[in-house]
Amino acid sequence: MSNVTLSKIICKNEEEANRTAANVMLTTFVLFTLIYILNVLGIFVIDKPVMTAAYLIGAVFLLLPAFLNGLCGTSAKCLKYLYVLFADLFLLVITSTLTYHVVVIYAYPIAIAGLYFSQKLTKISTAVTLAVTVSGQFIAFFTGRNNDKNFLTLDRLLLFSVLPRFLTLLSLAALFLLLTKRTSKLLSEDADNYEHLVCHNQEMICGFATIVENRDENTGGHIKRTSVYAELLARELQQRGKYTDILTDEFIECLATVAPLHDIGKVAVPDNILCKPGKLTDEEFEIMKSHSVKGGKIIREVFIHSYDEYYREMAYDVARYHHEKWNGKGYPEGLSGNDIPLAARIMSVADVFDAVSEKRCYRDAMPMEKCFEIISEGSGRDFDPILAEAFLNIREIVIEARENSMVIVNNSAGKVEELSKKD
Repeated sequence: MSNVTLSKIICKNEEEANRTAANVMLTTFVLFTLIYILNVLGIFVIDKPVMTAAYLIGAVFLLLPAFLNGLCGTSAKCLKYLYVLFADLFLLVITSTLTYHVVVIYAYPIAIAGLYFSQKLTKISTAVTLAVTVSGQFIAFFTGRNNDKNFLTLDRLLLFSVLPRFLTLLSLAALFLLLTKRTSKLLSEDADNYEHLVCHNQEMICGFATIVENRDENTGGHIKRTSVYAELLARELQQRGKYTDILTDEFIECLATVAPLHDIGKVAVPDNILCKPGKLTDEEFEIMKSHSVKGGKIIREVFIHSYDEYYREMAYDVARYHHEKWNGKGYPEGLSGNDIPLAARIMSVADVFDAVSEKRCYRDAMPMEKCFEIISEGSGRDFDPILAEAFLNIREIVIEARENSMVIVNNSAGKVEELSKKD
């Protein structure tokens, strides 16, 4: 099973759980406010100064999650621990000032922890909640703040309040822990199945893209190399703090996945044009250029029921717009600057570099130094200058990646040739 895939699922659940926890505690605040108003009106007979103090202090802990979600966002890692802590502090306020009898409120922090499907957090919450419920009852007893008069002696408090509530809470905690374990197991199995499905689909995509590449006498190494170059460039940009609102880990992983589809439209280009050894005529070049539009159309039609929208749109952007130029003189739409999707701009650098550094049916491969010169000269004209600078900055890494990919491609070709001889 992929730990990365499971981690993504857990992180996504934690974000949703942070929102849910905040909403639950906000709802509790509304109900607590209603109880406070009823007490002020005399319907309940809780000591008003004690009730007011409990309400004001409890309100802080109940409202903080909604405030922190708005301030920090729901993806912050520490929030789940804070929200369980706030729930426990709210419980301490209730047990030490208002009543022993609302047993269900004792499970409140553990229920909040259960939202995160984390066995560790559930265990921590159980230990803290047990300590809080016992401490709260002793605080209420020794300070005389509690309104319950059923436990006037310490032995009655221990036998008829602390012990039964401790055991009840322990049993509830065990139930939540079992549910958490079961959910974690199901998540792990789902992540495993999802990972197999993604790998299978990616193999199909790479196979289809390789067939397309082989039509113009490439080995299929082009799609592998350009995918590697695109990912290396994206990660360099991320490390430099460029386009931080777009360049997330999810974006980079998705880009590496869809990169093999950038030339998928070539499947619709006739062989006599795709494989022509000489220069194309103007008419032939127009037909060749149509592969970007056709590629986008294929993505939209073939993947309409596959993957999610984020994947489909990035695949579409890469296929349709990777021949657009920074100065607006590319095709098919003549987009310029930041109007060109970032994924397509990254793909453009990777595609051009690989095109000039590898042998084609109409010319030999260019020297490495010349290839990087082409990227440098195209900065601000053909390529986003930020991307061009970043790509030149990882020159050595790119060369090493190219050499490694050549070894893999050559080994694969050798195995194919060896198998054909045996047949």
